[in-house]
Amino acid sequence: MLLVACIAGPLAWAGLAPHLVERARFVQPASSLTLTDRAGVPLRLTRPDGEDRRWVRLEEVSPHLIDAFVAVEDARFAEHDGVDLLATGRAFVSVFVPGMRLSGGSTLTQQTVKLTYGRPHGLWSKPLETLRALALEEVMSKDEILEQYLNRVPFGDRIVGVGRASEAYFGKPPGALSVAEAALLAGIPQAPSATEPRRHLPRALRRRGLVLARMLETGRIDRAAHDDALQTEPRVLARPTRPWKAPRFVDAVLSAHRRGEVFAEDGVITTTLDVAMQRAAEELTLATVERLRPRAVRNAAALVVDNRDGAIRAYVGATDPEGPGGAIDLLRARRQPGSTLKPFVYELLFERGGTAATVLDDIARPMTGAGGVIFEAEDYDGAERGPVRARHALAASLNLAALDAATRVGPERVVERLRALGLRLGDADQYGAAIALGGPDVAPLELARAYVVLARGGRSVSLHHVPAEDVESRSTMSAGPAAITRDILFDGVARRDAFGDDLEILAGGPFALKTGTSSGWRDAWAVVFDDAHTVLVWLGDPGGGALASVSGFEGAAPTAARILGAVRGLTEAPAVEPPHLVAAHVCALSGARPGPGCGAVVRERFVAGTLPREVCPFHDHTGATTLPARYARWLSATRRHDTRVELAAATGELRLSSPRDGARLMVDPRRATAISLRATRGGQPTIASFRVDGQDVGARWHPTPGIHEIEVRAGEDVTLAQVEVAGI
Repeated sequence: MLLVACIAGPLAWAGLAPHLVERARFVQPASSLTLTDRAGVPLRLTRPDGEDRRWVRLEEVSPHLIDAFVAVEDARFAEHDGVDLLATGRAFVSVFVPGMRLSGGSTLTQQTVKLTYGRPHGLWSKPLETLRALALEEVMSKDEILEQYLNRVPFGDRIVGVGRASEAYFGKPPGALSVAEAALLAGIPQAPSATEPRRHLPRALRRRGLVLARMLETGRIDRAAHDDALQTEPRVLARPTRPWKAPRFVDAVLSAHRRGEVFAEDGVITTTLDVAMQRAAEELTLATVERLRPRAVRNAAALVVDNRDGAIRAYVGATDPEGPGGAIDLLRARRQPGSTLKPFVYELLFERGGTAATVLDDIARPMTGAGGVIFEAEDYDGAERGPVRARHALAASLNLAALDAATRVGPERVVERLRALGLRLGDADQYGAAIALGGPDVAPLELARAYVVLARGGRSVSLHHVPAEDVESRSTMSAGPAAITRDILFDGVARRDAFGDDLEILAGGPFALKTGTSSGWRDAWAVVFDDAHTVLVWLGDPGGGALASVSGFEGAAPTAARILGAVRGLTEAPAVEPPHLVAAHVCALSGARPGPGCGAVVRERFVAGTLPREVCPFHDHTGATTLPARYARWLSATRRHDTRVELAAATGELRLSSPRDGARLMVDPRRATAISLRATRGGQPTIASFRVDGQDVGARWHPTPGIHEIEVRAGEDVTLAQVEVAGI
């Protein structure tokens, strides 16, 4: 029987031991992460499960630190098989002999089991811990056990493991510790709360003396090293204020890290952020919110992007963390962009043969918007300007001219291009030509990326939060049309003509600008850029409340210009080569080559090879002006009879042209929609008067649901038409 037991016992243990050790419990836990800006300034320290840790390999740990731990915790670590009976007996005796105990009875292997499994309460807790320690020695080497222990032992202040303890207390990696520093650290785990060196340095030093004595006793150090370490005053770092900068930016980086898209190196993620630019953006947007709070501005967001590669330099997800929307990332919230989409409509117009001198019609006309609902836009001041050159139309952000441009290009092409630029949009029929006025909801991040493409001369690049070695760039816009669009947005003189005092003094020099104000005054936008950076600012109420007439130009543009000015003071030379354009004189009214009767001539810029060839068709040699017949109603409404304008004659059948006879219109009864009534004679626009259901309405009609009879009168000619209006 004894022989059977001698054979069966080891066999049974060999089968049982692997089952006592759950390998999954010894997997390396998540380390703390430090996120920094591009220059290494800390942005945030993350603590997985609330613990500050960084796993280090055993070869990265100073031999002094290993010697200190082994000497004070388990001097016979290399000799026992997981349980040290001699140390256990000595610990038992020390209970009755005060002052004798320098180490506990538990071996480093047993302590590793305790750190990994915890210690359950009950009669069998200690025996089970002992069995697991014996089993652990069967499945792991001594070095593996030591690495597990050193990375799991607590050091107070929720610091776990020698990697972070060495950095937190001494500002150095664990491989660079001196004997004195190693002994101080090795003394902490016995009573972390009582010997944490920042709060209890005298106790920590007394404990260090015991560790050094044990190291000397076990031959780990000689007397000279012992005495030198004992007399060394430790330089323990003060507890740093935990950094909390650019919170929404850091959240985005951490999300990318969890998805495996961003990686840490030695527990550090270096980002593209520039803390100086971040601070400027935060301070300037907060000052704007405070100034405009009485006018219902509740929060703001801002973004600064490096045009060279799309690197994000500043990211203000919410400038007032305590205000409405302060807990969310407003740069990802979808809002109506107002007029900020117009430059992309004009760029497409230029791709299709237009130039900055192309004449657009800034006249009101009914259009079909989302859901087929009829609408009629107006310019910001309610006026119509008739024929306007594209440069003036875009610089002045004229709505009616932008609708004309979108109609010429086609809403489908506009939506397709905006999608290529990174905007998430629905089908074109959801917006119609109103896409030019900012009908869809977009995220500020998407809009900023689109403007970076424009700033880069038509080449797209993804925005990124961490440095990228290879930045993929592709052509999304034609270089020439993009250059003309940039040039118009850079035109401070044209802006000044439209909006008054320009903002170049705030930005410290020339810059491109486009503003936007959503319908109902709910959002105020501004995007500015120079050759080096693009800046976007959004102001509003995250809850969707209306602002008290705060426009993009009044509210957001000065802030964006100031941010750009601050950024310019922190950066190097321009990053993008400005495009080369050629200049030529054109007629101020027609945009064509000036003729002998053109009284007003302006200097315009063109891409080489696109200069106008046609001589001005609007002026004859005497200076008399003849406009196309489509401007007849506008001329009549503006009463410009003293401008020597001659209308082209038209003959033929009188018809209602807008809306057409038999049309079915969709209107929203909740909104006071007004549309212009138009007539043609012989297919050409003509001046006429209108009556709806027997009532004079002039040329503007507020349609209501029902079937309506419209009488059109031009001179002696009268025609009748019928339209049906349905509500939504």
